[in-house]
Amino acid sequence: METYKIKNLDLAGQIDDGQLEWLKFISPITDYYCQQIKQRDYRGKKLAYWGHITDQNTLTLMLALKEAGAEIIMGACNVDSTDDAAAAYAVSKGIRVYGWQGMSQKDYQENLSIVRDFEADYLCDMGGELCVAYIDKQPPVKGSLEATMTGLHLLRKHQLPFPVFNWNDIPLKDLHNRFHVGDSVWPAFNQITGLSLFGKHILVIGCGPVGKGIAERARSLGAIVRVSDLDPVRLLEASHLGCEPVTLAEGLARSDIIVTATGVCDVLHAKHLSQVKSGAIVLNAGHSNREIDIDWLSRQPHRRVKAHIEQYNLGDKFIFLLGEGSLLNLASGTGPYGLDQFDHYTAVMLLGIAWMFDGIPEGIQPGLQRYPIHLEREIAEWSIRMKSTR
Repeated sequence: METYKIKNLDLAGQIDDGQLEWLKFISPITDYYCQQIKQRDYRGKKLAYWGHITDQNTLTLMLALKEAGAEIIMGACNVDSTDDAAAAYAVSKGIRVYGWQGMSQKDYQENLSIVRDFEADYLCDMGGELCVAYIDKQPPVKGSLEATMTGLHLLRKHQLPFPVFNWNDIPLKDLHNRFHVGDSVWPAFNQITGLSLFGKHILVIGCGPVGKGIAERARSLGAIVRVSDLDPVRLLEASHLGCEPVTLAEGLARSDIIVTATGVCDVLHAKHLSQVKSGAIVLNAGHSNREIDIDWLSRQPHRRVKAHIEQYNLGDKFIFLLGEGSLLNLASGTGPYGLDQFDHYTAVMLLGIAWMFDGIPEGIQPGLQRYPIHLEREIAEWSIRMKSTR
């Protein structure tokens, strides 16, 4: 059996010691815990990871776990978000990797099956698909992490035979979702389109932490922002942020730029896309690359107008779709931005994995559970301490 499926192993040479040192410098909290992890004995621990494969949010922590003796297999949770050099470098260090930028859905499903066949003791999931794939395996894994709202929506539909520690809903993840994702979507948009936001009418669909961050950042860049959400409390909060609450139909008809940020599939399906005003730009910032009905759009006349931009003709109007509907700040090949903001994110993931490796306490039941609060507080304390001494 192949021990990896990536774009090109030779790309490992693009990552050198200088780049790794820079990653340590901009992610001091993660580096602090990586140095601790390397001193532990994790021989015999087997981890299956299904998430984004990039240098700044997975490479350093997976290398630390590998150095401690853990056996690791990694699969890409998005068809477009993989940093191919990071994937190749991980393979060169003895980690099995399955994923590359520009995979087909067939490739994606085949890779998920390969990772599922690995006899893992622990999982680290983004999107819930790996946990679902492992539900029927015997003996069941000892535990998993889940990082996304998309994953929580999926996992709540299943009877889980093992505990899944939810870190999507913890305050530190909210900070990441609101401030880092919100800050990184618009630079990717600017680079792809060449457009500013000043004076543009923007609709943000979904006013959770990601949506709030995107809306706040857009307002600061001069946009006129409207928000649509099913939750009236979130709409009220949006109005306090200076955004106009609107119905989905109203927002679609009035907006130049439309952003999905819900983590739910089929937020914009054929009916909705037909209501979008002509010339509007549509993009996704949620984890799921199925928030927009790409299958329906692909059956309409369309053409690529430039890298990462497709024009779709919908009768008497046309719209533009960015990044094929994948999360724009990671999947476009232009970012991500604000790499230092990934530090808390990676530290939460690393400490969660190490905590499971060290032995999940007895009495924790199968199903969705809260991420350990003492780990989150420890990371926050270290962050404050490091900021005060740097």
